[in-house]
Amino acid sequence: MPLADYTIFERNMLALSTSTSYLVTKRLREAVSSENLSFEPARSGALIPILSRGGRQIGLHSRFDPEEEGRRIAQGFSQRGFYIFLGLGAGYGIQAFLQNDRISRGIIIDFDAGLIRSILETIDLTHILADKRLEFLVDPTEAELQALFVSTYIPSLYGNLSVVPLRSRVDDSNDVFQGAADCIKRLMEAVSDDYSVQAFFGKRWFTNIVRNMKKADGNTPPIGPIHRAAITAAGPSLELFVEELRALPPEVFLIATDTSLNVLLGHGIVPHAVITIDCQHISYFHFMKKLPPKLPVFMDLATPPTVARLTGSNYFFSSGHPLARYVASRFRAFPCIDTSGGNVTHAAISLADYLGAATIDLYGADLSYPFGKAYARGSYVYPYFDLRQSRLKPVESLFSHFLFRNQSLTREHDASGRFRYITKPLVAYRERLERLASQGNFQLIPHSGNGIMIKALPPAQPRKDQGRMFAAGKTFQPARQFLEEYRQAIDELGQPVRPVGYYMGNLSARERDIWMTLLPTAAAIRRELADKDPEPEKILELTRQWCISRIDEALKAY
Repeated sequence: MPLADYTIFERNMLALSTSTSYLVTKRLREAVSSENLSFEPARSGALIPILSRGGRQIGLHSRFDPEEEGRRIAQGFSQRGFYIFLGLGAGYGIQAFLQNDRISRGIIIDFDAGLIRSILETIDLTHILADKRLEFLVDPTEAELQALFVSTYIPSLYGNLSVVPLRSRVDDSNDVFQGAADCIKRLMEAVSDDYSVQAFFGKRWFTNIVRNMKKADGNTPPIGPIHRAAITAAGPSLELFVEELRALPPEVFLIATDTSLNVLLGHGIVPHAVITIDCQHISYFHFMKKLPPKLPVFMDLATPPTVARLTGSNYFFSSGHPLARYVASRFRAFPCIDTSGGNVTHAAISLADYLGAATIDLYGADLSYPFGKAYARGSYVYPYFDLRQSRLKPVESLFSHFLFRNQSLTREHDASGRFRYITKPLVAYRERLERLASQGNFQLIPHSGNGIMIKALPPAQPRKDQGRMFAAGKTFQPARQFLEEYRQAIDELGQPVRPVGYYMGNLSARERDIWMTLLPTAAAIRRELADKDPEPEKILELTRQWCISRIDEALKAY
C-alpha cells in the first residue's frame, strides 16, 4: 500500500482552494485520515481506493481498468449539461466526463472527510479539483447543499441536470447519499418551477423594465404608514362581501388587486390603492375604464408600460427580478415587495405588511373555482369574453373552456355539499400565502366564502415597528444615463466562449452582476430554441444581443 504523501495532499489542497469554499478545505485539513481505506493497483496499473467494512474489501472502482470503466459510464450520457457526482473516489469517472466535454458545470458531493483526506494524500487529483467547472462539497449540511445548488445551477445555461453516483461509494453510505439525493430532488422541483416562469416571461420582464425607466423617474407623494388593511382578490366570493366592504371604516386602508378593481368600482367602492404585478399585456384590461383621480397604483417595475400610461399615480416597486434589483441599486432605491407567491394577492399582503398593517382582512381569495366559477362578476374576464363571443362560441362556452383548459383540474366537495375545482398552481398559491402569513408580524383574517379555506394565522411576533412610508428614494442618475451605461456594460461583456463553465467562472463580480440581470431572458431564448438544442455560449450571445436591441429601442423615447 502506498504511504501518504503530504506533497500530494498539499498540491490537491492548493488545487481545491481555487474553486471550492474555505469551509471545505478547513474540514479536510482538520480531518484525521481514515483507517478503513487502503490502496492497491488495478490490473491496468491505476491506483484504486479499497474500503474495509466488516472484514470485506470493497473497491471503489474496477479492479481491472478503472479508467476504462469511467469512460464507459461517461459514454452513457450523451448531452452536455449540469452534473452532480455522488462520491469522489479516485476521480476516474469524473475525469472521463471532463475529457469528453459533457460537463458545462457540476458539483461533487462526498461524505466522511477523513476518507476523502486519505484519498487526497495518496492520489493526485489536481486535474479535477482545479477545474473551474466543478464545485466540491464535503460532509455538507442540507443548507450548504441548497445554497451551492441554487447559486450554481442555471437551467437557462446548463440545461438538463444529471446525477451520476459512484455506486460502490453510495452503497457503502446509503443514508447520507440518499439524503443528498432527496434534497437535490426537492431543489430541482423548485428551480424547475422558477425556470418555467422565466422561460415564459423572461423577455417581457426585460422589455417592460427598460421601457418603464422613463416613467419611474418621476416623483410621487409618500403613502403610509397604516395600521389596518383590507385586501380584495377577485374570486367569486368577493360578491358576498360587497356590503361589508362598503361599510369599512375610513381608517382601514383598502387595497384592491388589479383583477378586483372593476368589481369594487362597479359597486361604487373606491379603494385607497390598487396593486398590479402581471407583466402580460392583458393586464391593461383592468385599467381600461376611467379611474378615480389620483388613485395610487402600486406596480412592479416589470408591469407593461401601457398600464403605467393608463394610470396617473404610479408607485413602482422592485420585485425579485435580478434586473429590478440592479435598477434599485444603480438607478433608484425602489421599495421591495415580495412577489414570490406568483399571484397578486400574495403581493398585496406583502405591500400591506410593508406599510405597517398589524391586521389584514382578506376578501375574495377563493384560490379555487367554487361551483365552477372563476372570477367575481364585474372583473375583466366578463367584458373580455363578451367581445369574443359568437353564435358558435357563446360566453358560457368561453368560460367553460377557460376553466377546463387546466389539465390538473380536481373537483372536491366539503361537508355542506358545496363543490369547487382546484389546480396545482392554486394549491401552491395557498401554501405560499399561508407561509408568508406565518412569518409576518401581522394577523391575517381571511373572510371565507365558498372557496378553499385559508388558515387564520396570528402574527409570528407582535408588530413593534410603526410601518414604513412607501416612497422611492432619490434617483442616483437620470434614467437615460442609467440605460446608456447599462447598455455599455452588456456590450463590454464580449462574446461568451466555450466551455461556458470556465467563462462564467472567470467573470469579475461586476460582470457576473450584469449577466444575472440577463439570465431570465436567456431562459426565454433557450425555450424558443429548444428544438435546436443550442450550445450555452450561443444562448448567452443571443441574449446579450437581444437585450442590447431592447435598450436601444427604449432609448428612442428620450
